[in-house]
Amino acid sequence: MNIWIVTTGNSDVQLKNKDNWNNLYREGRTELKRDHNFQPVKKEDDVTFTVLARVMGVIYGNQLDNHKLDKDIYQDLCFSLLDAFSQKLQGKDRPDRIIVILTNQEAAYTNPEKKCPYWKDTCTLKPILNKYFQVKFPQITEVEYLELKPISKDEGLDNWDKALLLVQQELSTLKFKPSDNIYVSHQAGTPAISSAIQFVSLAKFGKKVKFLVSNEYEPENTRLITSSNYLRGIQLQEAKVLLERFDYSGVESLLKPYWLDSATPQEQKLRELLKIAIQWNFANFDDFAKGLGETAQERLEHWWWTGYEAAYLAVVRLEQGNTVEALFHSFRAVEGLICKWAEHTYPTHIQYKPDGSPEIKISISRDLPTYINRLYPNMQDKLKNQGRIGLFSESLYQLLQTAKPECRNDTHIMSIVWGKARDNRNPLFHRLLGLQEQEVFEAWNTRNKDSWKNKVLNCLNFVANQPFTSLHKNSLMYQPHQDLKQALNDYELQAFSNLNV
Repeated sequence: MNIWIVTTGNSDVQLKNKDNWNNLYREGRTELKRDHNFQPVKKEDDVTFTVLARVMGVIYGNQLDNHKLDKDIYQDLCFSLLDAFSQKLQGKDRPDRIIVILTNQEAAYTNPEKKCPYWKDTCTLKPILNKYFQVKFPQITEVEYLELKPISKDEGLDNWDKALLLVQQELSTLKFKPSDNIYVSHQAGTPAISSAIQFVSLAKFGKKVKFLVSNEYEPENTRLITSSNYLRGIQLQEAKVLLERFDYSGVESLLKPYWLDSATPQEQKLRELLKIAIQWNFANFDDFAKGLGETAQERLEHWWWTGYEAAYLAVVRLEQGNTVEALFHSFRAVEGLICKWAEHTYPTHIQYKPDGSPEIKISISRDLPTYINRLYPNMQDKLKNQGRIGLFSESLYQLLQTAKPECRNDTHIMSIVWGKARDNRNPLFHRLLGLQEQEVFEAWNTRNKDSWKNKVLNCLNFVANQPFTSLHKNSLMYQPHQDLKQALNDYELQAFSNLNV
C-alpha cells in the first residue's frame, strides 16, 4: 500500500481571484467569532492571493456546498504545492491512503489578536482538502486527519522539542504494515513541524520512506528523495556544523558511509582535504605539511613554523570548548618553539636520546660561558658530571635567557612563560576538576580570548624573531579549512545533482 503523509501550511490554499470574497466574508464572518477584518493579500507574483488558513477554511470551507451561490466557488481556489505533489504521485506511486497533518492552536491562544499564529492553523481546511483529494484521487474514500494541538504558547508549533513530541504522539496512533510504502511531504507548516516530520519518519519507517520536495514557483522540479539520500542531506548539514568546530574526524565519520569506490572529483577532493586536516588536528604537523605538497614548501624551510601551528590548534581547541587542550597546546607551542630555536641556533651543542628528546651538551659553555652558572646547583652538577642534561623547562628557559638577556626582565613578554604560565600549568593539568575558559586566560595573565591569543603570538614572535599579527592567518591550516568549506558545498551539490526528478 502506498501511504502519503501530508503536512499543511498557511499558504497551501490560495485564491485565484477575490471576486467572491466580500460576499462570502459577509455571509460567514460570524463563524470567526472575532471582529477582525481579514482580506486577501496579493502575492509577489501578482497572480494569486493569500488568506490566513483558519480564515480561508471558515469562509470558503464552510460554504463550498452553499446552493444559494450561483457558481462553484471551489474554482476560486488554487493549490500550487499540493498540485505539484499530486502530479508526482501517479502511476506506481499513486497513494492508496492519505494522512493529513493539521494544526490547531485553539487551546494555546484563547483570545487571539489579528496577528497571531492561531489564524495560520489549518484545521478548518478539512472541507476544502476533502474535496481536493476527492478530485485528485477519487479511489480514496476517506482522508485521515491528525491534529497537532499544543496546550500553551510555550508549547507552540515553533517550539522544536514540543513539535517533535506532538508529531510522535499523533503518528503513534496510526497502524502501518511493514510492506507499506511511505511518501512524506513535509515542507508546509512551521520549520519545527517540518523537522519533526523528517526525523519521526526516518526513525519510524527507515528505508521505506520517500520524501516529496517541491517549490510552488517551480513545480516541474518536484522530486522524490529516498530516505538514504534524505538522511545523507541531513548529515551533510550536520557535517557543516562539525566543520565550523574544526571537527574534521567527525565530518569524515558522517560522510564515509556514502563514499564510493570510484569517487567523483568532488568527493576525491573532499576526502583528500579531510585526510590532511585530520593530521593537523592530531598535531601531526609534518604529515599535515606533506599532504599540502608544494603549497607548504616555502613555510617548511623555516624552523619556527610548527610553533605557530600548535598555537592555532590551541585557539581551535578553545573554540571547541576543550579548555584543557587549549592550555596544553598554547604552552606547548611556546616551549616547543624555544626548543626548536635552540636546535636551530646551537645544533653542535645538542644531542638526542634514543626517544628523540634533545639534550644540551656541556660544550655550550664555549658559546655561552655564563649558562651553567644560571642553572640550579643540582643541574650544574649533572651537566658537569655527565656532560649533558635534558633540554626542557628550566634548562631550556635559561638557555634562551642567556642568549637573549633582554627577556630576563620581569616586564618582558617572555616572563609569563617561566613565571605564571609555568606555575599554573602543572596544578591545572594534574587535577581532575573541570577547567574554566577564564582559567586558561588567567594562566597566561590575560583577561579574555583576544588578549590571550595576542600574548601567545607575541611570545612566539619574540622567539622566532617574526612580525606576524594573527595566529589563524599565519597557520598553514587556515587556507585548507576555507578549501574544505568549498569542497563540502561542491560535494553536496554533486551528491544531489543526479537525483531523479
